[in-house]
Amino acid sequence: MVQRDIEVKLLRTLVAIVDENGFARAAQTLHVTQPTVSQQMQRLESVIQAPLFQRGKRPVQLTPVGRELVAHARRVILLNSEVLSELSAIHSHQSFSLGCSVHLADGLKSKISQLALERPQLWGAVTTGLSSALADGLARGEFEAALLLGTETPRSEVLGRLRLAWFGEAPLDSGGSLPMAFDSGRSALSTLDTLAERKVAWHSVPWCSDPLSIRASVQAGLAYTALPANTPQPPLPASHAYRSARAPARTPPRPPGLLRHGP
Repeated sequence: MVQRDIEVKLLRTLVAIVDENGFARAAQTLHVTQPTVSQQMQRLESVIQAPLFQRGKRPVQLTPVGRELVAHARRVILLNSEVLSELSAIHSHQSFSLGCSVHLADGLKSKISQLALERPQLWGAVTTGLSSALADGLARGEFEAALLLGTETPRSEVLGRLRLAWFGEAPLDSGGSLPMAFDSGRSALSTLDTLAERKVAWHSVPWCSDPLSIRASVQAGLAYTALPANTPQPPLPASHAYRSARAPARTPPRPPGLLRHGP
């Protein structure tokens, strides 16, 4: 069976003829010539394979098939307009996908609020995680940009310095070793090099494998870690914790100050 399709343009012309009560006035409304209107109706009748108008009747009168088609034509024209309107609305919205280091997520609230006020039409998706994993996702095209910590990419740009501080209130072990909680060896906050350079004895708390478990361990008084100095509602700084616990006055060395953020 041969597939037959009706052009929406032909249905618009049919509806215009009915609404304007004639071919001539329909042509004026559609800004075409009357012969064009007649040719379009001939094409439509060819697709329908039935006459749409009663010949020789003035004013124009529809056949039963014509009346049925007009009812359907109005619905098709309305649906066509709705589809185009929806697609136009989607196209008019700009969108972006952003990866953000979990260590920088505390600053997202103000940035997102500001962006929502300035660009209300913007559609966005933000994913937080460790910088190393986000950099891999960026390379795979999962994000259009990313805010990374201590992780460089081929197109990265240094946005600034991030000041770190030690947080925690944990006792030394019998050998004078500091319990440390780091998410991984690739973490920009691990500061392993700093500890080694200062010859600080430390041991890793083995059950810490992600930022949430690290903070929980620090707040539970089981370990120290390095966090951004502006971390909201942090546990006690290490220097204060040492004094309050009557531990030696020496604290872990200051973490390095220059860490990379990057898109």
